Amino acid sequence: MRRVFRLLVPLLSLAAGAGAVALQGGCGPSKPARELTVCGRLTFQGRPVAGGTVVFTPDPDHGGTGKPLRAATAGDGTFTLRAAEGPVPPGWYRVALAPSPGETTDPPFPPQLRRPDRSGLVREVTTGKDHVFEFAVEVPPPVGP
Repeated sequence: MRRVFRLLVPLLSLAAGAGAVALQGGCGPSKPARELTVCGRLTFQGRPVAGGTVVFTPDPDHGGTGKPLRAATAGDGTFTLRAAEGPVPPGWYRVALAPSPGETTDPPFPPQLRRPDRSGLVREVTTGKDHVFEFAVEVPPPVGP
């Protein structure tokens, strides 16, 4: 009995420690409840856009005011949006997308997507949840003669 008890106590301690770590959840440091995460991925023709730009501009048609928020895309096309003074404020945003400067693609990246007032892309950021926005830009091949 004593031998079983000596083996059981360390196993229970290990299990309790693993359970405490699992209850913390997520990866990385915890965030205050009011802070929102706005992130996502930009692809063009199915490939990640590295070094591109994603711009969220408050939408005046939905009462939005303030400065645009920018994020550069990483090598895998991912981005994380942040406001200079803290978390991204909730509201409606017009979105502009651009490839990395000087990059030429065939077919060309649609120029209207570079302007938030012409892109037609609108997203809402709401309080109390994280947001992941995927922007998959596809241009159909030209129709031949």
